[in-house]
Amino acid sequence: MTRLIGTASVVAVVLGTAIVAVPLPSPALVVPSVVGVLTLAAVVATWPRSKRWLAPATFGVALVSLGGSALWLRSPGLGGGTWTLLLTAVLMVLLALLCRWAPPVWAWAVGVPAVVAEALLILPTTGSPPLRGWEAVGACAFWSLAGLVGAASGTYLRLLDARRGAAVRAARRAQQVRLAADLHDHVAHDVSAMVLQAQAARVLLGDRAGDVAAVLERIEADGARALTSMQQSIRVLREDDPKDRDVADLTALVEQHPTAVLHVDPELAQVPAALYRVVAESLTNVRKHAGPDAGAVVRLERDQDRLVVTVTNPAGTSSQGPGLGFGLSSLDEQVRTLGGTFSAGPVGHHWEVRAVMQR
Repeated sequence: MTRLIGTASVVAVVLGTAIVAVPLPSPALVVPSVVGVLTLAAVVATWPRSKRWLAPATFGVALVSLGGSALWLRSPGLGGGTWTLLLTAVLMVLLALLCRWAPPVWAWAVGVPAVVAEALLILPTTGSPPLRGWEAVGACAFWSLAGLVGAASGTYLRLLDARRGAAVRAARRAQQVRLAADLHDHVAHDVSAMVLQAQAARVLLGDRAGDVAAVLERIEADGARALTSMQQSIRVLREDDPKDRDVADLTALVEQHPTAVLHVDPELAQVPAALYRVVAESLTNVRKHAGPDAGAVVRLERDQDRLVVTVTNPAGTSSQGPGLGFGLSSLDEQVRTLGGTFSAGPVGHHWEVRAVMQR
């Protein structure tokens, strides 16, 4: 609401100043400028949801601009002046946003006519009589630089983001390989040895010590489950690019902890892999330090263009122990590498793990 009011105020000031300070030219020039300003204001006010209709919005402004320029050329009159300069700036910003966020195919398909529309605005800007021949071509080529600069800036930001993503994936891949090797070389072998020793002890004891045999049976079962879980973790760590999970996967994960409760924003369909791991590690810590009956509340919510996941449980049940620091430190590193924030600690009477990432 605050962003909407602020955007409406800026639009009112800009259009009001233009109307009061500048003589009104032909409606064919005023209408496209007003449409462009209102469209850009709507994009800003509804960001980031407006990313989905950025291409049609830019295309619509370009079409209206082309139509206005064509109507003015049929009956040239007073030059557009500030009004066409305002529309040039709007198209420049829309081109930058388009080339930064729209799919490449749409960026090309819409960007080309938008640059053409922006270039032709030089003709009504100079006023009557309109430029002709090579003079008009040269002026349009020069004026198109504004649109090209907008498109180039958006493309540059897109390339920077792609490079950052590639670097993050490479760093994550290297970390996964190291962790997988450590799990396989050390922990997995130890757990396997534990299972084998428990099986051997049961054979030696026979029927002479039923109680001890039952304990060893539980040790064997726990070790077998741990080994299976560890092998699954190794397979995940060895994946080149862990995929995002569906909300159904997150629901199934939480249901493995009978006392945990899940609250998810109904508009969300997927969970980033990093946030899924935050929930899995947090619930494991709750069970490890408080026992299987400890309660926990998991929340996955939207905060504008960010996703926020929190896992809370009563204070003291997840006090730090030998196995807590490494797991949370690893998650902290991964979330921050992906551009998010991570925190874990007491909040009031509860212990809270919180991770925030861009959508």
